[in-house]
Amino acid sequence: MMIVEKRNNNVTLQAPALTFAALLFMTLSWAPLACADSPEMEVQVENAEDCAVDSIDETTLSDRDCSETGADEDTTDLPANEASDEKDEGSVEEKEEQKNVAPASCETTEQTPAPLYVLDLLDAQRRALADNPSIAAGAERVEQVRQMVSQARSMYYPQIDLNYTYTFSWLPSNYTDSVNAYLDQSEDMLREWRKDQILYSTITRQPSLRNRRAIRSWYRSTQDLIEDARENIESPVENTTMNMTVGLLLFDGFAREFINAQARYGYGEAKAAYREGQRILLDAVAQAYYAAQFAREQIEIGKSDVAFYERLHKEALARREVGRGATSHVLSFETLLYAARASLLRSERDYDMARIVLAMLLGIPEGRLDDRFALAPLEEETPETMTLPDCDAMLSLAFAFRPDMEQSELGLKRASAAVKQQYAQYAPMVAAVGMLQTANVNDTGLTTDRIATTVGINASLNLFSGGRRRAGVIGAKHAKREAELRITETEQKIVSDVNQALTDLKIAQEALALQREASGCVEKNRDLVELEYNAGKAMLVSLSQAQRDFIQAQGMLAQARVNLQRTWQALHAATGTNLAVLNQEIAGELQPDTPKDAMPSVD
Repeated sequence: MMIVEKRNNNVTLQAPALTFAALLFMTLSWAPLACADSPEMEVQVENAEDCAVDSIDETTLSDRDCSETGADEDTTDLPANEASDEKDEGSVEEKEEQKNVAPASCETTEQTPAPLYVLDLLDAQRRALADNPSIAAGAERVEQVRQMVSQARSMYYPQIDLNYTYTFSWLPSNYTDSVNAYLDQSEDMLREWRKDQILYSTITRQPSLRNRRAIRSWYRSTQDLIEDARENIESPVENTTMNMTVGLLLFDGFAREFINAQARYGYGEAKAAYREGQRILLDAVAQAYYAAQFAREQIEIGKSDVAFYERLHKEALARREVGRGATSHVLSFETLLYAARASLLRSERDYDMARIVLAMLLGIPEGRLDDRFALAPLEEETPETMTLPDCDAMLSLAFAFRPDMEQSELGLKRASAAVKQQYAQYAPMVAAVGMLQTANVNDTGLTTDRIATTVGINASLNLFSGGRRRAGVIGAKHAKREAELRITETEQKIVSDVNQALTDLKIAQEALALQREASGCVEKNRDLVELEYNAGKAMLVSLSQAQRDFIQAQGMLAQARVNLQRTWQALHAATGTNLAVLNQEIAGELQPDTPKDAMPSVD
């Protein structure tokens, strides 16, 4: 977008679109950006142009005004005394205006360091996929489902369980009291017997010495036995139990196969849902990116509007200095200049807000794009981007690459496996069981002679469950029917999305072509009205209206250019090829009717 201004047969080119980096963190230099849009032209900086306007000498203005005297004596000439009075009255105002306006013309002369990164759309989308927290959360959900597949697969392996128990047991008092009373009676009887035995041995001198020693040994051992029994009754009992069980499921009506199928299909669904989230995020990033580019274009248009009114304001001041202009014209241009600056501030605010939204989608912790990033220039339309692709080809791409379509199909397969898994509950369950176990009392040692071994087959069949199995089968069938309807819904949604995207693209292409022609007509009209105003043949209100029409046309042209890129990205999102391009899934596989240049290149 170039703006041509004629002054004394000298043509000055302004390139507001070439100063986009000054608005994107005010960082890029002028020369590289000028080469980006028009490599064969040397474009002057607006500030340099503003300073050049100050150098307009009065002689040039006088010569140009004298050449126009035949047309503007009735409209612009003032009597000498009126001009002198008006000059005196406006001298104070003129000084104040020069103080307020002159510095503004040089406000943009300061330059900041160049940005480190020029962020194009593909880079922004890659950063979003890498750093957006919602995508990271989706990856964690996929990993959760993947572990469910491992859990389902474990049903094919034997299950080994090892249990070990070590306990202390205290006997109840109603049991120990009776045992202690019995032990007390046993001790009393043993003592009485001992006394009788000693008395008998003393009187009869019987039995022999060897027998008496044996009797004393038996007596002491019996006493020890009673004491040990008493201690065992009062002390806790130590129990040690260990068993190891090995089980292997031999047959369950193929329920394991269907459970594993459900887990696999669920994992595929999770991955498809993850890619669907990526597709939606890429579309949101594209829309936010082009919103920022449109806001930047609005800033450039606003700058050109400000520069236009600054030049007219200075020329009006110069005319008034030589007595060829009215103070009302100076004030009118100053008012229009303030309005243009206010509009520029609004555009800058919209640009900052668009960068904040884009930074949020990119997952930047600071919440905004700092001075390290600058947006790439807005793409120019090409014959390929102005060609409408074939609807059938786009639908074929959508059904092949849309993740939500794959997700719906996998959901139907999972529901079918669930129906078969419910039928498997009618089959018997057979399992092989092996067990090693031991139980010790007051002995914590583990020896092989105390281990018992058990091997067997466990078979079970549920004969009646109160209708639970039948209800499970009916519910699974309804879930399968729901999955079938979800597929139909997804197909209709894909067709609707593609048709809407194609309709929007068609309108955007036609609007851009129309706005190109309209913008050229409005620009020519503005230039003609300016020449007529300088010649005294047009009124000030006509010039201001022509400039407003020109700025409006430039804004509509920028919007049409951005809408073209937006609608192409919306079409890529509707067909699912935006994610496929980043993953290099369809390199060189686009349909012949699809403009290849319209799809962003991975390189």
